[in-house]
Amino acid sequence: MQNKKIAIIGSGISGLAIARKLNQENQVTIFEKSRGVGGRMATRRSEKFHFDHGTQFFTAKNPEFREICKQAKAANAIDLWDATFAEIVGNKINHTWKFNNHLKLHYVGTPQMNDFCKFLAKDLDVKLNEEIINISFENKKWFLKTKDNNFDDFDFLIIAIPSTQAVKLVPPNFKYLRILENIKMLPCFSMMIGLKEKLDLEFDAALVKESIISWISVNNTKIGRPDNFSLLVNSGNWWAKDNLEDDIEIIKFKLINELHKIITFDNDLIEYIDIHRWRYANAPFKVRQKSLFHRDLHLGICGDYFISGRVENAFLSSMDLYHKIK
Repeated sequence: MQNKKIAIIGSGISGLAIARKLNQENQVTIFEKSRGVGGRMATRRSEKFHFDHGTQFFTAKNPEFREICKQAKAANAIDLWDATFAEIVGNKINHTWKFNNHLKLHYVGTPQMNDFCKFLAKDLDVKLNEEIINISFENKKWFLKTKDNNFDDFDFLIIAIPSTQAVKLVPPNFKYLRILENIKMLPCFSMMIGLKEKLDLEFDAALVKESIISWISVNNTKIGRPDNFSLLVNSGNWWAKDNLEDDIEIIKFKLINELHKIITFDNDLIEYIDIHRWRYANAPFKVRQKSLFHRDLHLGICGDYFISGRVENAFLSSMDLYHKIK
């Protein structure tokens, strides 16, 4: 496929990865509703603290993705997170180990998580602050509409946003609409805490089981982050689903109380605290397909939720769609 005009909705890993491949022989335009690329590859910054409140880290097993990571590391867009990892069951550490070995390296974007996405977006046509609210397919061409602008005459359309948002856009004659509707993404609360003093912990990152908390990391242990002590605490997905519309102050209170069962610290040490409500964080069940492509409509959909919520899976989904389109 050559010399086609292609629109991509979403500038997360999936959208950017397939854009890089298609842009080699075609004219690709990416539409992103936010002010920057990256999606859940996100970092929250305050004056003293940085928090990777979306993606925590990523690994690379696929050879093509490993090569991209190698290039990104050479460009200082990512680096290794040499963390001490712990498994916590309830409120007790079960065991700990070092993250990185030669078989499985753990990467983070530097100095912010979305710097990896900025690396992927280099030389691509990305239109920021452009939320697509309506799409239509007429005379074998795609037409896209935002609140203020119209974009037309696209030969192909790729949607690389959460499934729940994608369902609202695709036409009713999309061949795989039922499959897309059945992908129900679960939410997550990310709590960001900056402390006045450092805590002496046995771990830099921890997977937590048998708790409403699922993950804890010491964010300042990552390369390029300020040294001020910062904790990132993720809730469990199912707990977040049951409490999604609760007042944020109630969520904060419950997560702080649960955190105290695992980590001992005085609340007077808290200098910064905030909660981010991710409505579409992860899909609990795998889908048979790694991506969806309706050939007659020239419409494709990709995302990590087809496989599981990991950065590399977002890449793999986009490559699966790329080969279907080719």
